Formats: sequence, structure tokens, C-alpha cells
Amino acid sequence: MITYHSIGYYGLLAALSALALLRLLPTGSRAHCLLSRALLAALLITAAIVGLSY
Repeated sequence: MITYHSIGYYGLLAALSALALLRLLPTGSRAHCLLSRALLAALLITAAIVGLSY
């Protein structure tokens, strides 16, 4: 069962792996741009879910 607590942990693990991948990708590449936008969106969604759960 997925709880708000597990969403936070999975979001944190995904964010850390995305940050590691961002360090490996070239700065101007399309993959770097898409991954950075996806990471920002995922962090905002996770923060909204956790914030609304209280």
C-alpha cells in the first residue's frame, strides 16, 4: 500500500538518482533540460501531496 510517507521516500530516492544523472549529462543537451524540468515537477508534486496530507 502506498502512503504519503512512502511517496516522500520514493520521491527522495528518485530525486537523488536524477541529480546524479544530471551531473553526468552535458549541460546543453536536450536530455539534461527534460530531466531537470521533470525533477522540478516531481519535487513540486511531492511537496504538494505531503503538504496537503496534513
